[in-house]
Amino acid sequence: MTDIAILGAGGFGREVNLIIQQLIKKHNSYNFLGYFDDEDKSEEFGKNYLGNIQTLNKWDSHISIAVAVGNGQTRKKMVDRISNSNVRYASLISPYAILNDVMTIGKGSIICAGANLTTNIRIDNFVVVNLNATIGHDCQLNDFVSVMPGANLAGNVVLEEMSFVGSGASILNGLRMDKSSVLGAGAVLTKNLEARQVAIGVPAKPVKK
Repeated sequence: MTDIAILGAGGFGREVNLIIQQLIKKHNSYNFLGYFDDEDKSEEFGKNYLGNIQTLNKWDSHISIAVAVGNGQTRKKMVDRISNSNVRYASLISPYAILNDVMTIGKGSIICAGANLTTNIRIDNFVVVNLNATIGHDCQLNDFVSVMPGANLAGNVVLEEMSFVGSGASILNGLRMDKSSVLGAGAVLTKNLEARQVAIGVPAKPVKK
């Protein structure tokens, strides 16, 4: 049985704990220890608050960590601060997600309940596919990508590192979002989005800086 803890004790952290508890019930493969967070959460979580990242870096036994932070850029900053060789990164797939075909899923990625992934999809490291998102055939999600609840990606979509797809947004077939770009909630992307651009609306248009 693997000791596991969550980095990030906010709302998404609690949702990730639901996935862990479901996996424990189904497979009995984890021993849940609690939460790490830079903000002191001892009053809220009691003994299940394990400390901050500095505490994690001093952990003296093997531990699996689920990084439960919704924003990919913040997620990357937190991972970059972890230097403990005892830390392994858990890839968590909700028992209530639908994975229809063999695909690649990298370390530290989280796929939430109701997500539906079809075929020949590549999920790299520390990706979040949130509740009820759909990922079509031949999509590629690079490191630290975030796909929020109810978002829809048609086939052959490429999301570059740290790009962010807002809740209920849609991306048409064959399009690309470059590094650190953002598609707002409910938007429909009909053209490629350049690096660090933010687009909103239907059809989505870049917001002027």
